[in-house]
Amino acid sequence: MKKQVIRLLFCLVISFIGLSVNAQTTTVSGVVSDAQFPLPGVNILVKNTTNGATTDFDGNYSLNNVSPNDILVFSYVGYKTLEITVGNQTKINATMLEDAAALDEVVIVGYGTSNKRELTGSIGTIKGGDLVGTVAGNPTAALQGKLTGIQVENPGGKPGGTGNVFIRGINSLSNASPLYIVDGLFVDNMNYINPNDIENISVLKDAAAAAIYGSRAANGVVLIKTNHGRKNRDLEVTFSSRIGFDTPSKKLDFINGQQYTDYLNQRFANDGSSTTVANNGVDTDWQDENLQSGIIEDYGLTLSGGGEKSSYFSSLNYYNQDGILVGSGFKRLNARFNSEHEFGKFKLSQSLGITEGKLQDNNWYGFDGTTAPTVALFNPNNDGGFEAPSGGVQGPGGVNQYGLASLENNLETTRTLFASLKLDYKITEDLTAGINLGVDYTNSNQFQFTPTYFMSTLDPVRNVNNLNDLTSYKQEDVNLLFEPTLSYKKTFNDVHKVSAVLGYTRFIENQTSSGIYGQGTPANSIQVVGALPASDQNILLGQDNEAGLISYFGRLNYNFNDKYIFSGTMRRDASSRFAKENQVGYFPSVSGAWNISNEDFWKSETINFFKFRVSYGELGSYPDTFYPTQAVFLANQSNTTFNGTAANGLAQTSLADKDLVWETTKTFDVGVDMSFLNSAITFSADYYSKDVEDALVPINVPSTSGVSLPVVRNAGTLINNGFEFDVTYKKQEGDFTYSVGTNFSFNLKNEAKDIPATILGPGIDEDLRIVNRTEANAPVGAFYGYIVEDKVDPATGDFIRVDTDGVAGITADDQTIIGDPTPDFTYGLNFNGQYKNFDIALNFNGVSGNEIYNLSRYYNILWQDGGKLTDVLNSWTPTNTDTSIPRASISDAAGNKAPSSFFVENGSYFRLKNLEIGYNFDEGVFGVDWIKQTRLSFNVQNVFVITDYSGYDPDVASTNSGRANLNSGVPGVRTDVNPLLGRGIDQRAYPNARTFMLGLKVTF
Repeated sequence: MKKQVIRLLFCLVISFIGLSVNAQTTTVSGVVSDAQFPLPGVNILVKNTTNGATTDFDGNYSLNNVSPNDILVFSYVGYKTLEITVGNQTKINATMLEDAAALDEVVIVGYGTSNKRELTGSIGTIKGGDLVGTVAGNPTAALQGKLTGIQVENPGGKPGGTGNVFIRGINSLSNASPLYIVDGLFVDNMNYINPNDIENISVLKDAAAAAIYGSRAANGVVLIKTNHGRKNRDLEVTFSSRIGFDTPSKKLDFINGQQYTDYLNQRFANDGSSTTVANNGVDTDWQDENLQSGIIEDYGLTLSGGGEKSSYFSSLNYYNQDGILVGSGFKRLNARFNSEHEFGKFKLSQSLGITEGKLQDNNWYGFDGTTAPTVALFNPNNDGGFEAPSGGVQGPGGVNQYGLASLENNLETTRTLFASLKLDYKITEDLTAGINLGVDYTNSNQFQFTPTYFMSTLDPVRNVNNLNDLTSYKQEDVNLLFEPTLSYKKTFNDVHKVSAVLGYTRFIENQTSSGIYGQGTPANSIQVVGALPASDQNILLGQDNEAGLISYFGRLNYNFNDKYIFSGTMRRDASSRFAKENQVGYFPSVSGAWNISNEDFWKSETINFFKFRVSYGELGSYPDTFYPTQAVFLANQSNTTFNGTAANGLAQTSLADKDLVWETTKTFDVGVDMSFLNSAITFSADYYSKDVEDALVPINVPSTSGVSLPVVRNAGTLINNGFEFDVTYKKQEGDFTYSVGTNFSFNLKNEAKDIPATILGPGIDEDLRIVNRTEANAPVGAFYGYIVEDKVDPATGDFIRVDTDGVAGITADDQTIIGDPTPDFTYGLNFNGQYKNFDIALNFNGVSGNEIYNLSRYYNILWQDGGKLTDVLNSWTPTNTDTSIPRASISDAAGNKAPSSFFVENGSYFRLKNLEIGYNFDEGVFGVDWIKQTRLSFNVQNVFVITDYSGYDPDVASTNSGRANLNSGVPGVRTDVNPLLGRGIDQRAYPNARTFMLGLKVTF
C-alpha cells in the first residue's frame, strides 16, 4: 500500500512538473506591421536573451520557448523599438510606429538649433563618436571622406600637421580656410581640440546656412560643439588608452652605390667630359636611415554627469606621436572643463579648454632630392660627425639631408586657452535674451638652433656652418568676443511657427610678437638668446597688430504647418582691415523649403519623406593681413650720410591699395532631402553655384616700382559650381545591425575668370622655376609647362616638346596647362556594423581627376646632384635609345628640367583610411558591478591605397617645405605659402604612415 502511495505521489509530482514546464514555455506567433502594411525583416528578441526570430516577407513570425514573464522586443530600422510582455498570450500582433528621430534630430545652426525637417540650408553633420576612430594629432584628418562637399588634404603622415580644408571647392584666391566656431567663439582652426571632447560638428555649406556669420563665411563654416555632460546622470568616469606604432606605408626604389657611380660616369660621358669617378665602396640606404617606425600613444580620462538642473564634463588627454622621419614628432596635452546650469529663468553654459602642443619637424628630408648613396652615414673626423658629397666622388653638388636633420634642434611649443561663457535669460516663455563672452589665447614659441659643423667644401652654404645659428620667436594672439543676442520662438494655432534672432558682435584680434635671429654663441651646448654676441648682423623680429570686427545680424524663420518653410538673414559687418569709407559690408540671404511629403496628396509608400530646398545669399571675405590698405616702410633700409654723419632712412617695401572693398561671394543652392522605406535609406543632393566678385588678388608689380612684394587688389572674379550627394542605408537582420553610407562631391567648374595679370606660385628649386600659375579663364593654381612626348628623341636623348601654339618652332609660347590640382570629384564610403558584442567600422575615401607635380621625379631623375631613383637605369644612352627617360646631364643644354608633362602624374586614389574592430564585454563579466562598460579594439589606419601615383602618397597638402618658402623670413620662422597658389606640388611631402593600434576603454 505504501509503495502504491509513493508511486502515485511520484506520478503526481512528475505531472505537476510537466504542467509547470508547459506553463513556463510556449510558442508565440503573430504578424508585425506598421499603420498600413506588414513589415518584413523585423527583429523579435526575448529581452536579455539570445532567443529571437525575424518576420518573413508577409510580416509573420514564430518564436519558441517563451514564458509568460518574458518581454518581446520588436526592433526595425526607421521605427521605434516596441516591447510587449507575453503573459498568457500565444498570438501577439504588433503595430510599430515610424521613428522620425533621424529627421527630428537637432542640429546646430548659426546662433541656434533646428531639426533636420525644418532646415532650409545645406548643412552637413557628424557626431563626435564618428571622429575618434581616426587617431591623429589634428582632428581635421578625421573629417576626410565623412561629409559630402568637404575635401581634406593631409600633409602625408606628418605628426601634428595642418591639412587644407576646402568646403565646396576654392572660393577665394587669398584664403581658402573655413571659419571655425567652437562653442560660439571664432577660432582660426581646430588643430588643438581633443577629438574625444567633441560632441558634434555642423558644417554650414551654403549661404542660407552661413550668411548669418557674414565675413569669413564664404569658405564655409565649421561649428564645433564640445561635450557638456548630461542631466540626471550619476558620475561616470571613462578611461581610454590606445597605443601602437606607425610604420612607413611605402618606400621608393633608389639606386645603390655602384649604380650611382656608373650613373655619374655616364653623365660625364653624355656631356662630352673625360672626367670619371671611382666607386668608393660606400653604399648607404638613406631612405632606410631616415624612415623608421614610431610609437603612437593616446590616453584619456573623462568625468561627466549631472543633476536635475545642471551637467558637467571634464577631461584630460595625452597624445604622443613619434614621427616616422628622424628628427620629427608631436606631443599634445589637453584639459577641459565644461558645464551647464539652470537657475530659475537663467541658464549658464561655460567652456574652458587648455592645450599644450610640442612639434618637432624634419626640415630636410627630400630637400633638393636625396643624399647620394656613396656618402658615408657618419664621419667622426668632421665637426658634427657627418659628411656631405664631394666633387671628386659624388659629382658637382648635393647635401646630406640626414645629417642636417640630425644636427638641427627645432621645437615649436604652442599653448592655448579657450574660454567661453554664455548666459541666457528667459524673459517670457517665447523670448530669450543672451550674452556670449569669449577669449581665445594662444602663445607660441618657435625655437631653432643649428650647431657649427663641417661636412664638405662642396656647397658651402649648406655643408659648412662656421657659426652656430639661433632663432627664438614668440607670438601671442588674444581674440576677444562680446556678443549679445535676442531670440524669439512661438507657434500660433498649431500651424504657424515663427522664430527670430537679433544680435551684435564685437570681435577684437590682438597679435604681438618678438624674436631674434643671430649667430655665434660661445659653444654649441649654449643655446640661449642671452649668449648671442651683440652684433649688427642680428636680425630683430616682431610685430604689433590689432583688428576689429563689429557686426549686426538678424534672422527670421517662418514655418507653415511643417509644409512651407522660409528663412531670411541679414548681417552688417564693419572691419578695420579696410579704409574707413569701405569698412562696411552687407550680406543677405533668403531660403525656402517645401516638405512635399507632408502634403495631403502625397501617397507614396516608398518615399516617406521628401523635401525640396532653394537658397540665395551673399557672403564676404576680407584680406588675411592686418593692414592691407597701408604701405609698409622699414627703418635702416635706406641709410646714408650727410657731411660724414650717418642718417637712418626708411624704405617702402610694399605698395597698398586704399580702395580695397569686401570680396563678395554670391551663392545659389538647390537641393532635396529624402528618406525611403521607412527611413531605412536617406538621401540628400545639392547643386550649387558661386560667383566671387571683387576677388582679393595679389598682383605682381614691376621691379621698377622699387618694391618686390605683390599688391593686394580687388582685381578678379571666380566661378565655382558643383553637384554633391550622399546616401545612407541602415539595416537590421537578427543580431546583425549595419549601416552603409557614401558621398560624392563633383567639382563641375572651379576657375578664375577676369584677373588682370598672371598670379605665380612658389619656386620649386634654387633656379626659382615656377610651375603653378593662375590665369584668366583657367583653373586656380594650374600647372604650366611643355607637353612632351612619351619617348625621348632617340638621336639626342632629349624631350620632344609638342607644338601647341600653331606657330612653327618650339618657343616659350608653347607652354600650356599640363595639369590641374583640383579634383573632378571627391568621395567617401563608410560602413559600420555590429553583431552581438562585436563591432566593425570601415572608412574609405578617394579623389579623382586631379594631377600632382611630382618633384621627386624632378630631383631624383634629372637634378644635377643627389641620389637617384632606379628610373635612371633606363636613361637614354647611345645604346639605349627607346626610352622615356632623358639622358643624364649636368649642363642640361636642352632644358629637360623645365616644367613639363613628364613630371605630372594622375593624383587619383582610393584608400581604406580606417579599419577598426571592437569587442564590448557584457556588464558584470569581470565579477564587479562598478565596471559598466569595457571595450577592446584593434585599429589600422591607411590600410591600403589604390593609385597610379609613383610618389610616397597622393594625399599632398602643403608647400611649406623645400624651396617654397626658403627665401622668406629667417631659419625657423618662414612665411607660410598660400596653399591655393602652390597646390598639388609634391614638394617633399611627409611620407604617409600605416598605423596599428590596440585600444582599451573602460567606463565606471
